Amino acid sequence: MRLDCCRAANRQHRVVDFDVNHASRLWALAGKDGLSHVDAAGDSLASDYRLYQHGGVRVTAGKNGTEIRWLAQSPCIASLFVVLGWLPEATVPIALRFNASGWFEEFYDDAGKAKRRIEEIIARSDRHFFVRTFVEEVDLSRKVVASQLMDILESPETAEIYSVVCEYNKYNDRFTVERIGARSPIARFYGTFTNSYPCTVMSYGDRVSAGYRAALSTGRPRVDHVLAAFRLPDNEVHWVPYHRLILPVAGEGQGERVQVISQIAPVAFKVI
Repeated sequence: MRLDCCRAANRQHRVVDFDVNHASRLWALAGKDGLSHVDAAGDSLASDYRLYQHGGVRVTAGKNGTEIRWLAQSPCIASLFVVLGWLPEATVPIALRFNASGWFEEFYDDAGKAKRRIEEIIARSDRHFFVRTFVEEVDLSRKVVASQLMDILESPETAEIYSVVCEYNKYNDRFTVERIGARSPIARFYGTFTNSYPCTVMSYGDRVSAGYRAALSTGRPRVDHVLAAFRLPDNEVHWVPYHRLILPVAGEGQGERVQVISQIAPVAFKVI
């Protein structure tokens, strides 16, 4: 299933989508030389079995590009080396979709870069993620921050429909979600009820709220790159990269609040 979040995260790339009736489906399976051709339209039922049980790597190739899909913690290394040998023939852009405690998605416009990235992932494929959220502060610069966030920083009055407002409760030392903007990423996937996932996931909240505290402490806007594992509406866990702008909310009698505006976009760091 191709998710809108992933499409938005890689907006600078051509989208790698396939009509299975006009695409080639190939499999690399451990112990077999070369790639095996199968009927793409009838392959869906067998795909999960080959990925999970046989350490297979699934390649879908069409005129729009190439998708390479595998499970990093399966016995897939031999299969990946078969794919590496074939990769110079791949049509770009190349989408790497691999599962390591959740689905990652990366795009490359050069087969050589995709090859080097697969080799990196092979070297780190035994990594297990005990942390499900990674946060790094970045400079307030259009070079590293999504354009929508910089536009809102320059015109904060436009933020409401895109933002999530969180209130600090000094009695339990936690932030709670007070309002979810109708055009925020959370609203797109989970709706605007403040007691819905992921607003109620304590481990996620604890890690992301450190930036809220910092913004309240300094009284200045802050921008972070965030990579977090979410269970999306397809019921699969996906690693979602996004940028977030945190604005301290001023106003007498309102308590301590932050307004958080997020945009799904590639982040400047890798965790595998």
